[in-house]
Amino acid sequence: MKKIEFYRILSKLDKSGKNNLKLEQYRTDIGAAYELMEFVDSQAGIRGKNIADVGCGNGILGISAAVWGAEKVDLYDIDARAVTSAENNISLLELGNTAALCMDLFDIQNKYDIAISNPPFGFQSNFSLAAFIKKIKSIAGDIFFIYKNNKEIRKIADENGLSVHDMKGIKLEKSLPFHKKNYYILPTVIVYGLK
Repeated sequence: MKKIEFYRILSKLDKSGKNNLKLEQYRTDIGAAYELMEFVDSQAGIRGKNIADVGCGNGILGISAAVWGAEKVDLYDIDARAVTSAENNISLLELGNTAALCMDLFDIQNKYDIAISNPPFGFQSNFSLAAFIKKIKSIAGDIFFIYKNNKEIRKIADENGLSVHDMKGIKLEKSLPFHKKNYYILPTVIVYGLK
């Protein structure tokens, strides 16, 4: 998909709503979403695939996959407000092949070709990356998620038979009271595993 067309479509998404610090809810920017989709497509193909977006927030990653040509996309989040935001964005773009579901990752029973995510980075929560990886691997053949770039994630990826691909970084917009700058660029990687 052409970058300009992707940006045109995704710029319509509603980004309003209140982030939950305990759940480490930060919005994924359009540039990071494009970079992830381009990489997923190059490694596993998106067109015609069934895809799960785990921890969807406003739905940007799952909606990106739908726009890119996925056959069916399910967006999951434990936060009902996030699911409502994702549902609104799905309706806004009139995506009939996409649904948002309020569900904990560990309750997902469906199987997918691909799972994508921008999970919590563990800055403000006790998010278990090991449990996340184990579960996401159980629901999809190919997995791709964005994570902060450090030595620890590279070690964890290696221990779990996953690979790491460097990204340009995520632009985190000011969204919580303690943020002093309008945005931060956080160095990130795509952690992935192919069946």
